[in-house]
Amino acid sequence: MMGPFRNAIPSRRPTPSKNPTGDNWAEHKPDLKIDFNSKCGYCDSFDGFRHTYFEVDHFIPKDFFKPLGNISVTEYRNLVYSCKFCNNTKRAKWPTQREDIYNDGTSGFDDPATNLYDTHFYRTADGGIMWQTNVGKWMFREAFHFDKRQNSIKILWNLEKLRLILDSLIIILNSLDQASVEYKDLKIKIGEYSLEYYLFHKELIDFYG
Repeated sequence: MMGPFRNAIPSRRPTPSKNPTGDNWAEHKPDLKIDFNSKCGYCDSFDGFRHTYFEVDHFIPKDFFKPLGNISVTEYRNLVYSCKFCNNTKRAKWPTQREDIYNDGTSGFDDPATNLYDTHFYRTADGGIMWQTNVGKWMFREAFHFDKRQNSIKILWNLEKLRLILDSLIIILNSLDQASVEYKDLKIKIGEYSLEYYLFHKELIDFYG
């Protein structure tokens, strides 16, 4: 069973709220967090589970573009809200060695703030990430090591699914009469989802030790 890779595609604002200079690209982090829906642009993990630190990544690596002088290290359109795992494995990889060409059809990237990025991956029924293009295969194995991270990716996906379900059910619960049968039944259902959420969260804590 295949499912969409992400529920929402990030969109960078045209004008960020800050205008940092020098090497202070991290000042863009609050804006990027919002624009990327509080999720890693690459693996789509939610930052609220505190499983790792979230950072500001240069989509086109700064080690590649800085000597050319065409892109500023603080240029917002080249920045990605990224978990530490994806940022650390991606590093300075840039197969095309061209600022204007992101991939060659076999290896390379697509900007995660576009729907093109999603065409390279899909979700399995249990939340794993799988590739469906040659470029996706390269990112899967070489850029982000999704193949080596499947267990944690699945746990995080299930936690996020349960978080969204619980948020929706609590909104409904708050609209019901507390003396009603519907309210009592929904509280039981929320309790069941909460237990499932707890078990996945415990698994996440145990996984990262």
